[in-house]
Amino acid sequence: MAKLGSNASGLRRYNERLVLSTIRRMKEASKTEIARETGLSPQAAMRIVENLETDGRLIRVGKRTGSKGQPSILYRINGDSGMTIGVEIGRDKLACAMLDFDGRVMAYESRANAFPSPSDALEMIRQFTRTGFDSVPDSQKQGFMGFGIAMPWFLGEWDEDEEPGGTMVSQWPVQDLEAFFRSNLDGPVMFDNDGNAAALSELHCGAGAQISDFLYIHLGHFVGGGLVLGNEVRRGHHGNAASLASMPLSVSDPGKFLLHHASASRMPAGIKKSDPGWSEWYRTCVDALAFAITGANGLLDLQAIIIGGDHGPDTMADLLDDIGKALRKSAPRDFFQIELLQGRNNARAAAIGAALLPVHSSFNPNLKSLFKTRN
Repeated sequence: MAKLGSNASGLRRYNERLVLSTIRRMKEASKTEIARETGLSPQAAMRIVENLETDGRLIRVGKRTGSKGQPSILYRINGDSGMTIGVEIGRDKLACAMLDFDGRVMAYESRANAFPSPSDALEMIRQFTRTGFDSVPDSQKQGFMGFGIAMPWFLGEWDEDEEPGGTMVSQWPVQDLEAFFRSNLDGPVMFDNDGNAAALSELHCGAGAQISDFLYIHLGHFVGGGLVLGNEVRRGHHGNAASLASMPLSVSDPGKFLLHHASASRMPAGIKKSDPGWSEWYRTCVDALAFAITGANGLLDLQAIIIGGDHGPDTMADLLDDIGKALRKSAPRDFFQIELLQGRNNARAAAIGAALLPVHSSFNPNLKSLFKTRN
């Protein structure tokens, strides 16, 4: 029977990841601040910071003068020490993002493409990668960590003009995707649901950087989302947690889900804000989201709801304001009013989150790294 035992190298690896994650969240920090935030001893924090600086993962960015003692040296993530490429394969577009090791967007491209095929996606990824690699120094190319790919798990299944098992669905056989992309891309490839990836982008470089528990809602072609608890994206048993599109809204009409009321795909083509149809969609969207948020917060007792999307900053700000009013008007008596925040990554969220997958996998603290299996 396999047993778990402590692993000294695993502990060291965990502490390095913890320090990097802490500095990434704080943007820049001194050794004293790192020790305080992580709970490490000052000696351990100093040793880890110095090792990471030697490895090129951290750089000094100045000093902070306090009221007592010597000025503190400030450290931040060295973005030039690595890079990643993220890909969003959506129902209505393909998007690619190139990030440095600090999570800064170095390049981004998005193309409208209704239900793209795997070959469409591969062609764009290759072209984007060639262009991106031509624009960075060799030292950063050598630190390339791989590709992240984010997409809906059920691409094509919700298109009501498509027969079940039709062309759109058959182009994306889930069991074959990993083999297809890994055999055709030069580097490690990681996959995740697009909602999880978008939530990851807000956690690491968005509105959720200082929030430990939040639900991310994305208003795009379809409504979707991701769940963050304890500073970790919670993916669920099938990697499909916070699958908001399929959240039911009515007992009396069980065939209606959130996607029918809060998805851009449900608006008539070419509609303008001045058209009556826009106002009808907007009001229905606000009420449906307020209903869904009430249920989610009643279950999870969240710190915040972060809402991003493809509708532009003014429309998103209006949506948040009106959802807040709806919540205050209709919330049950035992409901704690929740903070509503506007996402910072919006239409780019899933592609940025996809690009973060290789970094998150290798450099995010995970308690599993503290243990090893013994026979």
